[in-house]
Amino acid sequence: MAFTEFLVGKRERMSWIVETSWATGGTMTGGEIVGLDCTIDPDWSQGWQKYLTAGADNLQVQGRVTGPKSLPYAMSFIPVNWRWLKYLMSCANGDDGGVKTHTFTESKTILSWNLEWAKRHTTNHVITTKGNACKNATINFAKATGEGSEGHVKVAMDCVAQDDTQGSSVTSISAGNITKLPFQYKHAKETLNGTEYKEVNNGEMTISIGWDETDSRYCNTTYANLLGEPIPKTFSLKGRFNINVKDKTIFDLWDDAVVISGVCSLLLDKDGTGDDQILFTFTNFYVYGAVAGTELEGVTAVDVVWEANTATIVARDDITTY
Repeated sequence: MAFTEFLVGKRERMSWIVETSWATGGTMTGGEIVGLDCTIDPDWSQGWQKYLTAGADNLQVQGRVTGPKSLPYAMSFIPVNWRWLKYLMSCANGDDGGVKTHTFTESKTILSWNLEWAKRHTTNHVITTKGNACKNATINFAKATGEGSEGHVKVAMDCVAQDDTQGSSVTSISAGNITKLPFQYKHAKETLNGTEYKEVNNGEMTISIGWDETDSRYCNTTYANLLGEPIPKTFSLKGRFNINVKDKTIFDLWDDAVVISGVCSLLLDKDGTGDDQILFTFTNFYVYGAVAGTELEGVTAVDVVWEANTATIVARDDITTY
């Protein structure tokens, strides 16, 4: 006998393409796979609205109608390039002696994307969402101590879509599957106040544009129960580096209670030549926490918790246009 075929996450494919305008356009054949090991965790709701009485003599809810359609989801993946940043910041593409450069700056408007979430099966279940936008994204990394997958750099995006449709056809993408290698923990370099700290155990950085989807919900027949365009409000950069402590230097960065005057940066350099990397050089870098607790049976380590007003962000690789 033949067993029943179940849906398996390993077979899923997430691909995206920039929309031409909010919730419109974007031909998926020209898109790309989001990243390695991509996962989506949806928290979708039809926003049911209920009314209690229509005159009947009972204690039941008398009816429900659909309300604000809400399509938030968390999307995580291992990056092989930094194209995803264009959904949070403006991107200027350039060239440096044949190496392509991509300079990111904060933006008062953001790009949206069309997403195809293909759950492949003999009968595919393909969910397409339009009007996707990112509220914030976190880059995180941790040292690997053995075999497995813990040593990859990972990106977690907090996203919202405007609407969804479903079908059974998986788009054939011109760019094909991902062929590049992932970014890993060993590609990271952290600099604080002009000093490189090699003894970093793990770290993370969050980029936020302050968008709250409730700001884009309207009393309007055109939008009906769907969201309008995102409205970025406050741009922020914050993060944490966990570092093994040698002396009181890191404590002093917190205790001085001033903006750090020396260079503070995060570099992720895949090939060691500077030709496949991204460099975040922070401006107005503040240390919010850097006081280590007691480790009776281990090495003393501290979480350097920080925020920065902005950063110079430049990616370098072989991609002409992000």
